[in-house]
Amino acid sequence: MQLAREIDTPLPGPQADAVDALSDAVADLVHAVVHASRQSGHTALPVFELARLLAHGERRLGELAAQRGVRQSVVSRQVCELEARGLVVRRPDPADARAALVRLTPAGRELLDGVARTRRRAFHDALARHPVADVQAAVRVARALTDEFDHLSPTPTTPRGQS
Repeated sequence: MQLAREIDTPLPGPQADAVDALSDAVADLVHAVVHASRQSGHTALPVFELARLLAHGERRLGELAAQRGVRQSVVSRQVCELEARGLVVRRPDPADARAALVRLTPAGRELLDGVARTRRRAFHDALARHPVADVQAAVRVARALTDEFDHLSPTPTTPRGQS
């Protein structure tokens, strides 16, 4: 796929080819991680994504919706699902009774921590034979990409400090 040249970017040939290859590799990686998550029984990925946004504390429904790039009704429906499973609790925002604040319950925190451990274990296994310098380079590129895409979005997509 020669997408960089198709969209008339000023990148030179080898740079465009490398960027295209990285773009495809990232898309393939995301697909593989989603597929592996489904295989391990974590089929409600949007719900886990929502729970991950709550990992560092209580948030308003509107803030969660903005970070996910979805309507508040979508987040509200997912919060209802998480509430029914005992993973989050919701309460009125004392600063604005029309708004709701959501936070993880201890069971929600435990589930989120378990999912993170499973994901990390899978990455450790997958990268065990690769040189540390290559893994560190991949981390730098992934973080740089995240920062670049976050700058394009009015609301960051990834809460800082989360893994």
